[in-house]
Amino acid sequence: MELFEAVLTRSSKRDFKDIPVPLDLIDKILTASLRAPSWSNSQPWEIAVSTGKTSDFIKQRIYKRASEDDPGSPDFPFPISWPEKQITNILEAGKHRYESLGISRDDGAKRKEVALYNYVFFGSQTAIFIYIDEDLGHWSVLDCGMLAQNILLCVHASGLGACPQAYLVRYPDILREAFKLPKRKRFILGISIGFYKKDSIINNIKTSRVKLKDAVTYYD
Repeated sequence: MELFEAVLTRSSKRDFKDIPVPLDLIDKILTASLRAPSWSNSQPWEIAVSTGKTSDFIKQRIYKRASEDDPGSPDFPFPISWPEKQITNILEAGKHRYESLGISRDDGAKRKEVALYNYVFFGSQTAIFIYIDEDLGHWSVLDCGMLAQNILLCVHASGLGACPQAYLVRYPDILREAFKLPKRKRFILGISIGFYKKDSIINNIKTSRVKLKDAVTYYD
């Protein structure tokens, strides 16, 4: 797949088949993704790939916490407010998603069911978790963002689907237990990957992007 095509056609997938992703394919994706740039080539990222029994352990525990409305304690706190421009984009995307799924604004139970699907990797058996040491700062987080984008594009180019999820790192204590990591390791992001259901409505929802003229200013 040509690079521009990959960037323009990639979208987040939120409904997967219960099929394991071959480990050699994950290796291929991550080997390429690790070519991401970083400050002075510091390469601050660490990666945990969850499959099989480890995925079952994580899913069972984070789903339970989420279903009980436990807000968790993510290592990198979730935003509590957004500027007007960003909240408009967020609300527009949410409205479009729920309308496409036929879920009304006042159907709290159905909306919660959709949200909880995050915590079981959207039905996949595989998730990739990115974390860093606590001594690293925001520039290293930015570096990990470039790694994450590489992963998303390589997954897409491989014919699979992926979705970056803050929800998956909402309960980092569970992740550190699952991966046997010390408390000093801080989780940035989880990415569910797998063979997605091509006829699933939610996998075919297209979110809008700002127009070039609204995001870019040329200075001569």
